[in-house]
Amino acid sequence: MYRSALDFRIVVAVAVIFVVVSWPLSLHGQALWDLRVGDTRSRLSKLGPVSGLDKYKTNDLLRWVLPNRNVLRATINPEGEILYLESAWGRKSHDTGCDLAGLKFGVTTLTDLHKRFGSSGFGFRKRPHVLTTDDGVMLMNSWESDNVVVTFYTRISAADYAKAQAEGSDAAAKYAKLDAISLANAAYVNGEWGDRVYDPAYRKIEWK
Repeated sequence: MYRSALDFRIVVAVAVIFVVVSWPLSLHGQALWDLRVGDTRSRLSKLGPVSGLDKYKTNDLLRWVLPNRNVLRATINPEGEILYLESAWGRKSHDTGCDLAGLKFGVTTLTDLHKRFGSSGFGFRKRPHVLTTDDGVMLMNSWESDNVVVTFYTRISAADYAKAQAEGSDAAAKYAKLDAISLANAAYVNGEWGDRVYDPAYRKIEWK
């Protein structure tokens, strides 16, 4: 009887140690500036005072201009949970503030992303895949990693867009360069942006 109780306590202790050791690893996932979807609002305090604050429906929209001039945006629900994070290029540094290695703002192309992830990802029926900007166009391609929707925003200047149109429909990807990255709660974006439209070759990505 004593031996059985001791064995049981050893098994429980090992299990607890395993959970404690593994837990931080399970939390290390998709991050922008060491912030993750699902984090609490208090985690944002390390960024200092906000540069801008707005409202969307019942959510708070917060914005910070970082020292490297990149812009970080966060959408917070009434329960204080981060639903959406976005890191946008400030054109002063190629740093993405993203823990996905090998990406650089203004350098990484949409072609690079296609090669890395094996497809062009997916879009949403209620959100345009291509947006016209003051100096060209912005393309938006999304993938899912675990239960987080990762969107890469790539920008093409007006001059390069004209070249791409002359070269053919697939040429835009080599001119489109990374301009922003967002991470979002999957249920939140499905509600905001509608059903997904997938590339036939699509598969989930690994964040590493």
